[in-house]
Amino acid sequence: MTEIEVRDMKKDYVDEDVVTSALRGISFTIDRGDFVSIVGPSGSGKSTLVQILSFLDRPTGGSYRFFGKSIDDMNDRELAHVRNKEMGFVFQSFNLLSRLSVYENVEIPLLYAENVPAGDRKKLVEDAVRSVGLEEKLWSEAGRLSGGQKQRVAIARALVNKPNVIFADEPTGNLDSKSGAQIMGILDDLNKEGHTIILVTHETYTAEFASRIIRIKDGLIESDTPVETPRRSREDFFK
Repeated sequence: MTEIEVRDMKKDYVDEDVVTSALRGISFTIDRGDFVSIVGPSGSGKSTLVQILSFLDRPTGGSYRFFGKSIDDMNDRELAHVRNKEMGFVFQSFNLLSRLSVYENVEIPLLYAENVPAGDRKKLVEDAVRSVGLEEKLWSEAGRLSGGQKQRVAIARALVNKPNVIFADEPTGNLDSKSGAQIMGILDDLNKEGHTIILVTHETYTAEFASRIIRIKDGLIESDTPVETPRRSREDFFK
């Protein structure tokens, strides 16, 4: 099933009559359950692309369809609803509230979700935290965790709404190599469970955990190629 369909997408920014083209007509599709890396240097347009794919911005030309529905047919409130329900986000800087517990950080998306009774939130949070191997840290302050643990909390938060697609923006950028491998292993496991993973990275090693790499340069797709043998970490992460 096609989850994301982009056709001739363009994005222009205008500042005092000066037009800067961040995206200059790109096309691709992503199927449900894919693991795709989007790679490109600073200024290539990859961040703009992901902002549009995640409903944080709109294109100025071309089309974007999410599960067959055009972004043009949805108002901002509808986009926010779909974003909260269908998408999860993992950032380089973790974006946790350091004085809140792991439980409280992971619960945050549920507080904004419709049709999630308060009585169901506890199990959803505990299941998400367990899935990243941090159940013993459930009530620890997020600010007291290591970098790798913080990123695992961020993944649990991304998972708690059971989204179809997870956007991971440089998720290993602030981590050492061992912690980075743990995070990529978790993302790999989530992909095997059926989640679509869209990874933004400048690291070739990290990008090769995906089954496909889209390279962006100067607002255009430079290449879109499969990874013949995606990397798979065999480390026992939680021991």
